[in-house]
Amino acid sequence: MRRTIGTSSRGNMRHGLISLLTVVVVLSLATAAVLTVSTSRAMAALAQRQANMTQEGYDAERAAQKTLALLEDELRAARSQGTTSATALAKRVDQAANGLLAEACPSGITAVYCVKDTTLQCEYTTPSGRMLQTVVAIGNGGTYDVVSWKLTAAPQEQDTGGTLWTGPTAKD
Repeated sequence: MRRTIGTSSRGNMRHGLISLLTVVVVLSLATAAVLTVSTSRAMAALAQRQANMTQEGYDAERAAQKTLALLEDELRAARSQGTTSATALAKRVDQAANGLLAEACPSGITAVYCVKDTTLQCEYTTPSGRMLQTVVAIGNGGTYDVVSWKLTAAPQEQDTGGTLWTGPTAKD
């Protein structure tokens, strides 16, 4: 009996099927690798954007805290000069507010204020569009109370220029 080396009683091994399976596995792994790299780059970009927005939020918080410290100094100076009425103190704060905000805000943070009756309302806006809104009530005797302190996204302007889709048209 004659036997050939490398063959079995079942027949020759099918190389075509194994080659096809290997190609499919290699293509699947390559596709998964490309998707992993692109996803990681997108996640890194998103993480950097979030870090920048968080830093700008902290910058706005720091500007508002510094404004409060400068407001307290202004109220202390007014109190030492004998001004204790909340209305008179609010008028003095209204006159000094531009200087207070200019000193308190770092570059990139814009601030606007409004003094209504005995309240000082400030809005600090960051370059990425976040907005810190503060409301401080000025009391008699040179005291103040923080009424509101809210960090939000700045409202976006709505585009009303074009219509994306009007739906199917009615046929007559």
